[in-house]
Amino acid sequence: MARHTSSTQVNFTPEQMYNLVIDMDRYPEFIPWIVKSRKYDIQENHFMSEMTFAFKGLRETFITEDHFVPNEKIAIRLVSGPFKNLESEWQFSAVDTGTRIDFFINFSFKNRLLDLTLGPLFGEASKRMVDAFKQRAMEMYQK
Repeated sequence: MARHTSSTQVNFTPEQMYNLVIDMDRYPEFIPWIVKSRKYDIQENHFMSEMTFAFKGLRETFITEDHFVPNEKIAIRLVSGPFKNLESEWQFSAVDTGTRIDFFINFSFKNRLLDLTLGPLFGEASKRMVDAFKQRAMEMYQK
């Protein structure tokens, strides 16, 4: 199983960063490997999501259940898709200069071939996830 963790600080509020991450319908606008993303069955503290990613001609879709605490945390757990395991979490903590973002993701693919071909690519994409949101925050909030 691959695991990636990332922590960083940004000069934006927890609410601003949370709003970018929770607005997954817009991911295809700024995350190059995500070609489709949507929320549905939205409840008081969770929703279902469907996301399609594409790398090097391979395209896969997965469904997760996402639990959230507004402006603080989003926890994501696999429901179905090409993964044997997928869980990730975003945490947003206020600090003097803005927000500390803590992100982690654990994943492995069901199929050994996918694990060998997509695993490294998905791992690299996961490492760049926080940077994609930092860049999006600069575009959205530094006008």
